[in-house]
Amino acid sequence: MPKLSAFIRSAALAAVLAGLANPAAAGDISSVAVPAIHGTTPVASIHPRPSQSVTGRSEPPRPVVAKRGPSPAGDSAAGKRLYWHGATASGAPLQAAIAGDAAVAGTQFGCVNCHRPSGFGSSEGGKYVPPITGPILFSPRQLNRNRIYTKLFEEAQPAGFAADVRMPRMRPAYTDQTLADALRKGVDPAGRKLDAQMPRYALSDRDAANLIAYLKTLSAAADPGVDAAVIHFATVVSDGTDPAERAAVVSTITAFFDWMNRATHGYQSRPGFSPYHMSELASAFRHWQLHVWELHGPPATWPQQIQRQYDAQPVFAVISGLVHGPWRPLAQFCDAKHMPCVFPNTELPRTTNTDYAYSLYFSRGLTLEGEVLARYLGRRQPQADRIALVHSTDPYGTTPARAFERALKTEQADARIREFAFSDQTELNAAVRELASAAGNFDALVLLPGERVNAALTALGEWRPGIKVIGLPSDALTSVQPGKLGTLAGSLLFAYPYELPSAYHPRSFRVRQWMHAQHLDIAYPRLQFQTYYALTMAEFALDQILDDFFRDYFIEAIEHEAENNLDIGTHPTLALGPGQRFASKGAYIVRIDAAAPGGIRALSDWIVP
Repeated sequence: MPKLSAFIRSAALAAVLAGLANPAAAGDISSVAVPAIHGTTPVASIHPRPSQSVTGRSEPPRPVVAKRGPSPAGDSAAGKRLYWHGATASGAPLQAAIAGDAAVAGTQFGCVNCHRPSGFGSSEGGKYVPPITGPILFSPRQLNRNRIYTKLFEEAQPAGFAADVRMPRMRPAYTDQTLADALRKGVDPAGRKLDAQMPRYALSDRDAANLIAYLKTLSAAADPGVDAAVIHFATVVSDGTDPAERAAVVSTITAFFDWMNRATHGYQSRPGFSPYHMSELASAFRHWQLHVWELHGPPATWPQQIQRQYDAQPVFAVISGLVHGPWRPLAQFCDAKHMPCVFPNTELPRTTNTDYAYSLYFSRGLTLEGEVLARYLGRRQPQADRIALVHSTDPYGTTPARAFERALKTEQADARIREFAFSDQTELNAAVRELASAAGNFDALVLLPGERVNAALTALGEWRPGIKVIGLPSDALTSVQPGKLGTLAGSLLFAYPYELPSAYHPRSFRVRQWMHAQHLDIAYPRLQFQTYYALTMAEFALDQILDDFFRDYFIEAIEHEAENNLDIGTHPTLALGPGQRFASKGAYIVRIDAAAPGGIRALSDWIVP
């Protein structure tokens, strides 16, 4: 359902919207397109390097002359490779000309960079990239002001953008031949020239047929989990999580769903009350239905368990959640289903092969913490080249340990690391005891206790190794009792991938007020605020896509919304570029300081490895 703020408009805005009732003032714009948009780089600032001739002058690629006779049958899989990677059937780089005669080649001007994985396009830098999904291309132009609503009224764009978006540009349906002409010559079926920023591609008949075959499949079939009245979402909880934390997450999600559904039902019960624009937006209204997927046993069995629950009721997306163990098995399931998994609460996200994957995370978790500890010791403590690395053998210990080793070798190739791995209390005590007896042999100790945080701190307090610098992960902060560690407490430093307690985030007050209004006990602020953020990302994304319920488009809307000022104070900043999957990229190194706000003081700036 669109967020409430999208409907509570001033009388002036309602009047402007009413002006869109004129069919010539609204619609999808298929004849405008722009070059690749990467991250937040404005379109106007992208200047691709042209190809050079032997004379040193830029030359556009020579046009490919289509052969007479029937077009070859297209291979949609090959078309997808061209759409995503600019890979032609021959293996040669894709060639194109832009802005008249500037020659470009390769992946930079692949279709996905502008028209996005969903095919629903984008807008940036004053340029609107239209939808090119199969149903839209191969149908006559149908004016749909819902698709330009957020572009016109919820984006900051330069002068002239709104007028350009409102141009109707009516045309008949594309055919294979007219679409090939548009790609090669920049002319739509009505004979109208496409925007100069739309590349003119040097496509062979085979490549044109392949790309057209793929475009026919692009966002052509409805994604599961949505019907005319209900949109289904799931959240995931597993064994091994703290019952109170799990209850806090689920209760926050339940309260948000109830809140959304009350608003939706209120609008639906009074269909005639709104200005004209709202009656059209109401087609996107859905009841939010929550499914709590509970997982039991080892993570290797989770995909089979989720599959059974998904088969019972497919969901459109997974929102938030709390699991004990690596997210990787769930990430693989989400990728296989092309199902968004939006900001789960996990310290062990999948950190490889994540570009354009279907799980979105707050950060790289313990991998990030291990890298930040290495960066700090390698650059801020250059004399610390003799490192004791003590870690547990569970994933919460081995994951940051491996990340620390890799990152430290990058910072100090000659660093000497002595590794102590432990699987139980006895081995942990033996490692700390040995370090205490040989403290002079080490410049720093990095202790990554995994699930044995309290045991590790107890061992430190008992043996008190005389090492000047002792690095720990962030979750050890809440368990440290400085009185039991004596002077050793001054040696401790922590990776801290969150916002500092002294920082000010106005939106955090609004979130807290909302939770109080829903009678939620804020027992775990960070966990509950992160859960709220995931929920608002889903809400705002649905507000953008309205009734185009396609999962890729949903993720693209989240990427867009994450750049807005919606940070709830858990991290210094949260943002996603196209294809990015980690909203927060760095961490601080902090130390315990009873006089500082929240009891911690930053020793470093924000470190992004």
